[in-house]
Amino acid sequence: MSITIALSPVSHQTKTGLVRVPMRRIEDHFIVYVSDGYYRRYDKKTLPDELKTKLAMILASEHTVLPDVGVTSLMLYQNNQSEELDEIGWRASESYYCMVLTLPTLMAMRGENNG
Repeated sequence: MSITIALSPVSHQTKTGLVRVPMRRIEDHFIVYVSDGYYRRYDKKTLPDELKTKLAMILASEHTVLPDVGVTSLMLYQNNQSEELDEIGWRASESYYCMVLTLPTLMAMRGENNG
């Protein structure tokens, strides 16, 4: 793996209220990097519905799957797949994804109150 920075959410480049959130899939487990130094680990049953839906859409789209070796943080956070995925998310490599989530969804995953 070539990503050497700490993974954490970043604001979407063009869409106010959306956040680009790194996720890594290792077999049937999903590690979602919800804050600096903080991640949540899910399996297929516990992955939030919004992420399940977006993951299915990402996997259904045509894209080239790059190996994890050589992937950079820039490749992870920038959508080079298709414009249709800009508000959904994209696959950056074999195991890394960038999920585009609303701020309330991200806050809930962090265990923070929305109000």
